[in-house]
Amino acid sequence: MQFSRPIHVIGAGAFGSALAHTWHRAGRDVTLWCRDAEQASLLADSGQNTKVPSCPPLKGIKAGALANFESTGAGACIVLAVKAQVQSDVFAAIKPGLSEETAVVTASKGFANPSGALLSESLDPAGGLSILSGPSFAQDLFENRPAALTLATEAADESLIHALSTPSFRLYASMDTVGVQICGAMKNIIAIACGCSDGMGFGASARTALMTRGLREIERVIDAYSGDQKTAAGLAGVGDLALTCQDRQSRNFSFGFELGQGHSAADLLQNGTTVEGATAAGYLRGSARVASLDLPISTAVADLVEGAESPAKIVEKLLTRRLAADV
Repeated sequence: MQFSRPIHVIGAGAFGSALAHTWHRAGRDVTLWCRDAEQASLLADSGQNTKVPSCPPLKGIKAGALANFESTGAGACIVLAVKAQVQSDVFAAIKPGLSEETAVVTASKGFANPSGALLSESLDPAGGLSILSGPSFAQDLFENRPAALTLATEAADESLIHALSTPSFRLYASMDTVGVQICGAMKNIIAIACGCSDGMGFGASARTALMTRGLREIERVIDAYSGDQKTAAGLAGVGDLALTCQDRQSRNFSFGFELGQGHSAADLLQNGTTVEGATAAGYLRGSARVASLDLPISTAVADLVEGAESPAKIVEKLLTRRLAADV
């Protein structure tokens, strides 16, 4: 078991910083790489991450500017914690410094491009791409609260599971990298719908209905991408869905709530906040693999984000759909 395996976290946003904090606290050898050189300098000097106000001091964690990334040893682990849509470019920049034995893990959640490609389809690490996903808010990790997530690998990799697990950060193994990626991308889409419902004052019953029917949409898309539908019943699926769809800590839920309060998506997205579900909804709609599927909630969110219809009109369309069996 390689507990001393060096971990390089790429991306010093909230979740990347939270992962670095969690692993450093457990005694792991962690380096946090920032796309912003000034942010990297401040982190290296004082441990302060001013771009993430809730982040505690990260003293003792090595930090560097991503532009200065050079190379890692064969036993190292790279964890990509950048936005899904920029992950390919970020990985291309660091790939020359990686050995064939370097483990590459993504903690990003979304689709890679407007055609609905998976992140694993846009990256080509020699050993394959592992997927870290599941119910975990950055603030909970900053405050050292326990969390359980899924780590999906293309082949059972016990050393990687042990390298990234800590007493308060428990990882469960999966080999369904496709299903875990779909769950991570789509739970954000469903969270926007749930937030919008709450913003319109529809209450817990409507929210629960959206979560449950949204889970069915996730299962359909997993099947269309040739993943395992049973993954939707685990931490990466229903677990992350339950967390993200019911709490204002979720940026996607909060974004949806503001839509339900009458704000426009364009105005809300102008402030620079990452709302992965807003992009994922459009990218999913652009995927040829789901063209024949019935995905009313995901389609409604794409319409909301594009400003094609008002929340009230979309609700009317959803409620007047033909009746169907609960399957």
